Amino acid sequence: MSEEDIKKEDAETREFTENPFDHQNARPEDVVRLFYIHDVPIIPVISKRGVLIGILKKQNIISELSDIERVEKLKIDEFITRNAARMSFDDLIPYGKIREFVVINIFGELQGTWSRIQLFTACDNSKGVNHEVEVKKQQEDQVLDWMIYLILEHIPRALYAINEKGRTVFYNSHFEDLYVEKFGEDVNVEMLEKLFSDPVKNDLISNGGAGDLSFHNSDLDIFYEKVPMMSGDKKSGFLIFCDKKSSGPEEFSIPGVDLKDKSLQDIVEAVERHIIVDAIHKGKNLDESAERLKLNRQGLNSKIKKFSIEVK
Repeated sequence: MSEEDIKKEDAETREFTENPFDHQNARPEDVVRLFYIHDVPIIPVISKRGVLIGILKKQNIISELSDIERVEKLKIDEFITRNAARMSFDDLIPYGKIREFVVINIFGELQGTWSRIQLFTACDNSKGVNHEVEVKKQQEDQVLDWMIYLILEHIPRALYAINEKGRTVFYNSHFEDLYVEKFGEDVNVEMLEKLFSDPVKNDLISNGGAGDLSFHNSDLDIFYEKVPMMSGDKKSGFLIFCDKKSSGPEEFSIPGVDLKDKSLQDIVEAVERHIIVDAIHKGKNLDESAERLKLNRQGLNSKIKKFSIEVK
């Protein structure tokens, strides 16, 4: 993609810098609040796969926070993983009368609750687990989640995603603008879920094959394409690409890239390449470009090599 193409695209695609997966605003003291809010003496910490990484003790966390100068330099995941201690079955016996435990991930986010039986079982099952690998995997997943979010946000169409149950997973800023323009208020996901699930309000226009469907929603007065998201052989939800034009859906395009007969994977990679080229163009150097993409320098170099991007 030429420099002129990138500049032209700048006028059409808004720059997105806010990272919803960035936990820099979360502080170690936020962990203490969880103990008081839920009135518990310990909090299990689990990985994305639900594996028990360790357990935080209230008195230990309070003691750690007494050294403010040292703690304030730690990121939330560093603080939690450092203090998440492994506990044996015998160590948990004093807490056996507690019926329910709140569970968090390494970023201090609530992941639900466990019964005492679940906690005791998880403690026993985690004996052979490499906890450092679990932590590293979750940190890597956060970067991947950010990259996926960044890709979807830069798609120059209003995009709304739902899971297999019709629940909202994601919508980008273009969709938010479309909704606000129509209703004059912030996005109401509960109302949207009803709108997109009501067959009376969604007229089928065409079946594009491969499970892709085109509809018109009467309440939103939009045309949209409904593309299935697959996980292996199982349908995990839908991506809904929306257009305001009454003449029908506008064909999705990326400047300088022929998307005709391309698979979803090819399109995603084309968008990812475009975002990376854009970041390289806007950054003063590759370190700054990597920071824009929430990648380390090694990760950016890997992407440059993968997509054969010429760097001057």
